Amino acid sequence: MSKNIKIGWGRRSINPGTPVAIPGQFHMRVSLGELNPVTANALVIDNGDDTAIFVTVDMVSIRYSLLDLVVEKLRKIDPEIPGDKIILSTTHTHAGPNAAEKPYPCDVEWMGRDEALDFLAGRIAEAVIEAWTNREPGSVAYGYGFATVGHSRRVIYLDDLSKRPEVASRPGISVDGHGKMYGNTNDKMFSHYEAGTDAFINIMYTFTPTGKLSGAIINVPCPAQTNEHAWLLHAGFWNPVRKKLRAKYGDIGIITQCGAGGDLSPRQLHYKAAELRRYQLKYPEKYAKLCANPLPYPNQAESDKRRESDLLDMLRAEDISERICAAFDEVLEWAGKEKLAAPELRHQVKKVKLERRMFPEDIYREECANVEKLQNEPWQDTGDKWADFKANSILASARARCARVKQSYESQNTERQLEITVHTVRIGGAAFASNPFELFIDYMHRIQARSPFVQTFIVQLTADKAGSCAYLATERAIANKGYSASPYCNNVSAKGGQQLVEATLKMLDDMQ
Repeated sequence: MSKNIKIGWGRRSINPGTPVAIPGQFHMRVSLGELNPVTANALVIDNGDDTAIFVTVDMVSIRYSLLDLVVEKLRKIDPEIPGDKIILSTTHTHAGPNAAEKPYPCDVEWMGRDEALDFLAGRIAEAVIEAWTNREPGSVAYGYGFATVGHSRRVIYLDDLSKRPEVASRPGISVDGHGKMYGNTNDKMFSHYEAGTDAFINIMYTFTPTGKLSGAIINVPCPAQTNEHAWLLHAGFWNPVRKKLRAKYGDIGIITQCGAGGDLSPRQLHYKAAELRRYQLKYPEKYAKLCANPLPYPNQAESDKRRESDLLDMLRAEDISERICAAFDEVLEWAGKEKLAAPELRHQVKKVKLERRMFPEDIYREECANVEKLQNEPWQDTGDKWADFKANSILASARARCARVKQSYESQNTERQLEITVHTVRIGGAAFASNPFELFIDYMHRIQARSPFVQTFIVQLTADKAGSCAYLATERAIANKGYSASPYCNNVSAKGGQQLVEATLKMLDDMQ
């Protein structure tokens, strides 16, 4: 017989208040301040027999065994908290804090890697402890609505871009073919977008013993990477969502999960002029304010270059938030009629081995040459610390990415599989399934279509001992090439993607 559940919420800022690394581009950025709050949010659901601890952070990815540090801190403070039941995922904002080294000459200062790791782990642990401590009897309800957020960001052309004379090779960045990430659609050879979109929004609400809304898990298949070039910390479109919902419902807890969105982004590509006009007419005051107060950048040239795209990004986040909040209200109205105080709760954690992406010898030879060429390229030293910082971080990134492909080839015959951690959670008729990838949406649909549960929340970009596991591209994407489906971007094959699907479904079936 199912037992009554207890529910607890916790939240902490993850802004250290000092310059911190902002990864998410080929060049490193450093925070020049905070545009809006970046937070760690925690939810504990527990029934005495099993526990699920959901944590989301406004970061682009989780590196350097951050979860291990969190669990270590929790063990010292409260050993009763089951660290192995933490599902730590990112919203994939491209303007979140992170820990990074400086493997290149750099006069720009930011929080050191170890210090940043300790800070982030401490704040996440505090949020979990708060949620654990605040547990009280409650109930949940779940449902789905519609809110188009993500659009396919992989553009497909009738011709092979690599054959065009004007297309230069970009070692360590991408290998384009018929496909290109964020490709120009105003091109006579533009054919189509590789993927569609997914307008589903999965929501699980939590309630106090008196039936008052206390929080929600909101799962959207799209990364929160509005304004991904900013030098200010911000949470992307989730910030206006949180503000609107808390203004209406009080200081509720909100877990913002990124469903499969490896081939999606909030950016639409072929309606840019129409989109700008939409925002000019829909948000005239906000548009004027943003025009008068452009975002800060290290130099004026970049500020001028980014001004119009910043306008689009900031107002796009506002527009998206309205759709998410409208869906939130609509689903709550009917899903809240079925509150579950004693749903069946089960949480499985398993290791799954997936086939790595194997590379042919010609790619290996090419990357060996790229590694040698890039190693011989000197660091930039012009006296302009910001220009040098950007150039040298790009060079360091290219060196590392080429070296990873070379190393992957050298180990692929003896290490043919990558082991990852998968969580599956059952809460009544709903289920959650995690993975550490930027997962292409086809894989999510394969799982959801065959899942034995009424609703299945796919949670991508979860913390894993295997590290940041990059994109998991589909067969068609690998054939089309382009960033996110190139050797630099994948360490698991499309066959491994299907193995993830089957392993996840087996785990879900086992919870029936």
